[in-house]
Amino acid sequence: MADDTELFLSPEYAVAVWAQRLRYSGLLISRRMVFAGLGLPSFAGGTKGFERAAPAALLQRVSSLAGNATEGPSLSEIYVVPYTAMELLLAKSVYWIIGPLFQYIAAMVLADTFQYFTHRAFHVNKWLYKHIHSMHHDIYVPFAYGAFYNHPLETIPIDGIGFPYCLYLAGLDNRQAAFFGAIWTFKTVVDHCGYDFPYNPCNIVCPNSVLFHDLHHQTWGMKYNFSVYGAFWDWIMGTRWSPHNSKAQEKYRKGKATAEAAAARARSRDQTSKPAGEIVGKSIVVRM
Repeated sequence: MADDTELFLSPEYAVAVWAQRLRYSGLLISRRMVFAGLGLPSFAGGTKGFERAAPAALLQRVSSLAGNATEGPSLSEIYVVPYTAMELLLAKSVYWIIGPLFQYIAAMVLADTFQYFTHRAFHVNKWLYKHIHSMHHDIYVPFAYGAFYNHPLETIPIDGIGFPYCLYLAGLDNRQAAFFGAIWTFKTVVDHCGYDFPYNPCNIVCPNSVLFHDLHHQTWGMKYNFSVYGAFWDWIMGTRWSPHNSKAQEKYRKGKATAEAAAARARSRDQTSKPAGEIVGKSIVVRM
């Protein structure tokens, strides 16, 4: 049997890798500043402690970087000296906070760019809409399970291939990708639930998140609000329609009045066609 492989790198190892990168970068920048006559301290901090403990041969090789960028200390040489507290603090900050923040922002931008233009293409191209995307728009009143009520030819290339590839391009590892996917699955379901909950965390990245997407599901709003995560592409491309816009509110009122009138007519037909002995509304008619 093949040896088991870890799906995730241990945090300690990843922090050590970043500490090594910061040490190398700090020494390189510090020495180049000295060579340029600026004499600025290393941004990584703790360089003096490193220099006091490092072998003279290593420091000589680091100094040579100022004159020859192709030479420098090897990884094994840099690992000779234990990391300082400042190096470890910076490495942990990069690994746990700074790095993931930029990665998640990049993932959101890439995924939303991919989703916006593919989603819009499904609406612009009549064949794609009729044979594939119209299945999702069978739902005129969104509900949670409808979030993933899609045609297989839409789900597989977009959700199964394109979305994961965007996360890969953003540099997310398996753990980060799973976390990111869980967050956006939550947002997609909430956007389709039909309830505009107060203090909705999804409003942080997309103001009025539920109403924003609900407008897209109206027959008169399908040409607007194509974005799935944020709303920046709709704003840039001129396809954003605020659900609080006066024209949108008027269309909502007309649609609600039409739906209520149709429901009243349907109830009236049902009541006149019900045979004796069946339940009509909340009253029970006893069959004799």
